Amino acid sequence: MHAKPSTSMRNPERWFQIGALSTLSLLAAPASAEEPDPRSHRLTVGGGVVSAAQLERGYSPLIFAGPLAAAELTYHRGRGGRENLFRLGFSSGALQNRHGRSLDTLTLRFLVVNLFPIGDDSPFRVGFSNDNQFNSRNIQGFINFTGRSDYFTSFGPAATFDHDFAVFGQTFSFNALGHIQLLGFYLPSGYVSSLPRGFGYEPGGFVGSLLGSSFLFHPGSAISLGLRPELEWSWRPSSSLVVSYNYDLVALRHVHPSRRSQGHLLLSLRVDL
Repeated sequence: MHAKPSTSMRNPERWFQIGALSTLSLLAAPASAEEPDPRSHRLTVGGGVVSAAQLERGYSPLIFAGPLAAAELTYHRGRGGRENLFRLGFSSGALQNRHGRSLDTLTLRFLVVNLFPIGDDSPFRVGFSNDNQFNSRNIQGFINFTGRSDYFTSFGPAATFDHDFAVFGQTFSFNALGHIQLLGFYLPSGYVSSLPRGFGYEPGGFVGSLLGSSFLFHPGSAISLGLRPELEWSWRPSSSLVVSYNYDLVALRHVHPSRRSQGHLLLSLRVDL
């Protein structure tokens, strides 16, 4: 006998949450009233390895860990000290627990960061971010709970620090970006089904199923944070090489709590457009 969705998920408060988040999504998009300087457009393409650890209570109380492969594509736009960053990321591979059982995992991510200067000479910029992540995992050999997944979109503050310097006549730049997500919503798998509960139990159309599946993303219910230091070497006037380390932590509390930690070591090529 399957559990029915809580009636609290179908009340008008859900419509307010979805409407509020939709408004925040529109606010997250950078304004385009003025034409940006064409020299402020940059594209970064990179790849590397990930040291990952993942806990999925729907499967096991044990932690699965190991290396993953990763790839990223980032578009940067700067105007008068402001910066808009759009990053698409992908990581995939197999993790193992201490008994040798494997968990296949895949993460897709789209991160938007808008930053603003806080002074003419300050190396710091502050702003806000919008993080969107989808993660799926599957333990090989399991018959029940064969697929688990979650999706979330969330908003929160962001800040960056920049410092340029030269060594032996070569130009380098150090940058550190940090963000934490405070408000949004997430859709986890149901108690038994890999589908979110509103889609797996008595589906009532797309909108009704969405409202019956979503949970409010807020401190105490969910957290997502990231820290990314990187070193850029401008080896040509319009291109550079970038070495970066990106750490991400995601924790979601629901009927089967899940948590994942990923440290990305990436080598990228950055070019001016």
